[in-house]
Amino acid sequence: MKTITINEKDIDVPTAWNNITFNKFNKFSVLINSQRTEEEFSKDYEELDEDIRNLEWSLENVRLNTKLACFWTGLTEEEISMCNIDEVENILSSMDFMNESYTPIAVDKFKFKGLEYFLPQPGMVKENFGTFIEAEQVEINNKKLKKGDLSVLPKQIAILCKREGEERGLVNDEIVDKRANSFKNLDMATIWDVAFFLTQQESKLMTLSLTYLLQTETPKL
Repeated sequence: MKTITINEKDIDVPTAWNNITFNKFNKFSVLINSQRTEEEFSKDYEELDEDIRNLEWSLENVRLNTKLACFWTGLTEEEISMCNIDEVENILSSMDFMNESYTPIAVDKFKFKGLEYFLPQPGMVKENFGTFIEAEQVEINNKKLKKGDLSVLPKQIAILCKREGEERGLVNDEIVDKRANSFKNLDMATIWDVAFFLTQQESKLMTLSLTYLLQTETPKL
């Protein structure tokens, strides 16, 4: 975090992924995705003279930067408008890390609120029908992730990461949902690290879980 003094207020702004919770990042993503691209903007204002259209596009970016400065500081648009340009640039430059590629750190567990959660190890999976159900849920979430829906990440982590002694497929939905809601407060560095290595394991886990059904005889009536 970096502390910036604006209008005699000390404000903490993030400077790294571990300074941002998933909840905050998800709201940021919604804000960014609600903005028009330059191509969309040009199409909406194609009847304007090019010079005027370029000026309008510059104004659009100023509005977006104002929204971003408000978002990360908690200040109102009026308060941001009273800042000098250097102060606003200082706020926005703190976000430069978001434009850089993130290199995940290899993890097999993570700690949250004093409790440890372990990533799945395919070679150690004890198969039961619950693991097949889990794999189906994981596959659904994975398809959503591939379409850019990051909102499912906490649920994916809650499904696959267990506390010591817990078996896959034997943690009920109520606990999973409660953990998923809690995991929205995980920092984004942990989210990226865990999510990256979960994707490396998912295909193996899916194969193992489907094998369970193939090896189980269908009961005859």
